[in-house]
Amino acid sequence: MKINKKKLKYGTAAVVITAVVIAMVILLNVVLSVLSESYNMNLDLTPNNDFEISQDTKDYLATLTENVEICTTVDELVFKTSENRYYRQAYEVLKKYEFNSDKITVNFVDMTTDPTYVEKYKQYYDGTITDSSIIIFNEDTKRIRVLSTSDLFNTEVNYYYFQEEIVSSKAEQTLTSAIMYITDPEPKTAVYLNVVSQSMVGENIQSLLKANGFDLVTVDPLTEEIPADADLLVLNSPMNDLAPETIDKLYNFMENGGNYGKNMIYLASMGQNETPNINAFLAEWGIAVTDGVLSDSNQQNILSGTSGYGFASYLTENEYTGGIAADNLTAPVLTYYARPIELLFDFSGNVSVISLLDTAETGYALTAEIMQEYQETGAMPSLDEKAIPMIALSNKYAFIENEQVLSNLVVFGSDEMLNSTFTETTYYNNGDYFVSIINKISGKENGIYIVEKDLTGTTFQITEAQVNVLRIVIMFILPAAVAVIGIVVWLRRRHK
Repeated sequence: MKINKKKLKYGTAAVVITAVVIAMVILLNVVLSVLSESYNMNLDLTPNNDFEISQDTKDYLATLTENVEICTTVDELVFKTSENRYYRQAYEVLKKYEFNSDKITVNFVDMTTDPTYVEKYKQYYDGTITDSSIIIFNEDTKRIRVLSTSDLFNTEVNYYYFQEEIVSSKAEQTLTSAIMYITDPEPKTAVYLNVVSQSMVGENIQSLLKANGFDLVTVDPLTEEIPADADLLVLNSPMNDLAPETIDKLYNFMENGGNYGKNMIYLASMGQNETPNINAFLAEWGIAVTDGVLSDSNQQNILSGTSGYGFASYLTENEYTGGIAADNLTAPVLTYYARPIELLFDFSGNVSVISLLDTAETGYALTAEIMQEYQETGAMPSLDEKAIPMIALSNKYAFIENEQVLSNLVVFGSDEMLNSTFTETTYYNNGDYFVSIINKISGKENGIYIVEKDLTGTTFQITEAQVNVLRIVIMFILPAAVAVIGIVVWLRRRHK
């Protein structure tokens, strides 16, 4: 039999090329599989990057100089294979911390099969570590914060089924806050005063403080003293006036024995009764919260469905907006049911007062007198339209060893400005601005506000089973198909 050397030559070349291509495909898939364990090789195709961490968190992680271990006492497969989209999102977020910083390691430990692993943390933590804990541990300073997996989510009761359901993810917010806390060399302490209030935003204010890395304690001002070493005091719209003894506690805290260096947030509300004692305290700081409710005659600023009492105001770049990215300053602050604030003076003695946020020039205060005249005459009287303060800042200062030391008081005309509806969205700057203000006045350098994520609108979903199918297709079926095609081509050429 005579061998066709030309056919043999090309046929052999085809076989070699096919074999090389198959080997390269298999090798590529093996390499990618190995690399995916150490590097972020997943593409987030959701419209809002629900499975990614924010650029703010990435920038913060880049500044880490201490080693942080995130230990999750839940088997990794529970997160990866869960049918609950929020658990899968939390898993992807957890992995992103390790991908974005060589100072962070993420471990998943099954306490059933490895119950002794967490023993090394117990000497630094007085609480209980369970099989649903997330341990954030600073290996250099041995500081620790222990969370529960439930801390990664917001829940609501579904009264149809009478059970709690996850409604949004706060995984990134919670994890970044914990890392900031354990790596902060000088953590700040905030005191939230427990007073009778109609306000519905107290829980959200406390969440904002904790999420920003503050140590948070609650104090009953009637029976307890305000900790002298606290940095920030929050008084949220008391329904009734404070007793003179409680007012004295505010004075003592803010004056700090003449050393100042303290900070306070006061939020007013439309639901408050007369508060002459509080008013006298504020007046010494050059601020008065007056009667009435603010609105805006420019309908373009009015939020639909708020009867004119919810309107947008825009920030200008200054030292108190420093915590907000420049690109985000275009988002407005939404004000709702705000009482007008009056600045009683600019400077007086060692006190200076400024407005941090005004209405537009078309703002006005709707008072009881105006409404009475309207009811009596049937015609709305002329309104005094002007820029009216809604957030004011006052500081008292002293010179100690030739250095100016300040105590700062920030007054909000509306507690509703910190409603979670307005702070948990990127459409408004309410949450970012609040965090930026408290960080500035308290001297807190690291601070990030991260909007929680509602995944109900996520359009791209892929289950673990689908991942396995794709893996089989890419790693085995496609190479096999290439091999079959190569053999067919070789056989056809061989018989020509």
